[in-house]
Amino acid sequence: MTAAWAGVGAAYARSFASLCEGTVPLLLDRTPDGDHLDVGCGAGALARAAAGRGRRVLAVDSDPEMVALAREATVGLGVRVSQAALPTLAIASGSADAVTANFVVNHVPDPWAAVAELARVVRPGGRLAVTSWTSAPTAQAVLFRRAFEASGARPVPGQRLPEHLDYDRSADGLVDLLAGGGLRVVDGGEHRWDWHVDEQALLTGIRGGVGAVGQTYLAQNEEVRRRFEGELHVLAAGLDADPQGRVVLPSVAAYAVAAA
Repeated sequence: MTAAWAGVGAAYARSFASLCEGTVPLLLDRTPDGDHLDVGCGAGALARAAAGRGRRVLAVDSDPEMVALAREATVGLGVRVSQAALPTLAIASGSADAVTANFVVNHVPDPWAAVAELARVVRPGGRLAVTSWTSAPTAQAVLFRRAFEASGARPVPGQRLPEHLDYDRSADGLVDLLAGGGLRVVDGGEHRWDWHVDEQALLTGIRGGVGAVGQTYLAQNEEVRRRFEGELHVLAAGLDADPQGRVVLPSVAAYAVAAA
């Protein structure tokens, strides 16, 4: 994953990790039992769920803080967690029945090399399942953009990959990415779910520098940050909420599943 994610593990675990958990059941349902490799495991939710289904799980992440969080989340479940980064995994070829990468290929510096490495470790007859954010604005991105605009925030230049390394950020583009890794794609499309999140959890992630919203927030002065938080509160109050008072944000991501 990119350097922007280094050192934000604790803030991520208390905020945006619950967003990324929305695709976990999909990835597990689309992959077989047996030896499961979860690449870019983050705070460990997918690894924990895979172990709960009786799978033998190896979870890896490039960030040592995420590795520590994943180990904590999977204590007593027999999950092995180690530090490793795409596109070079010190894992034997064809060693996993199931390989998952949940919101990983959209963060690595070379998605094509990353997918080729993921394909290498899938056992013949196994499955690789990945997810990616698309180029379509998410409900949370719209919320954050409106709060930044209302607070007079200074825009921060986005970080885009060189054209020859990038892929089309769509369901079709993700399918093409896996097919380019020499895999036979058997399923793909968009997955939709609702993210239920407490406003304070959102602020924890943003203040902690998680993702583009966190990096933009940290780039502002204290006055703009204060105005942003006030605008976010007002805007969030106008959105749907669940019985626990959490904001409900409709979410959508691309997914693709391929056979080795």
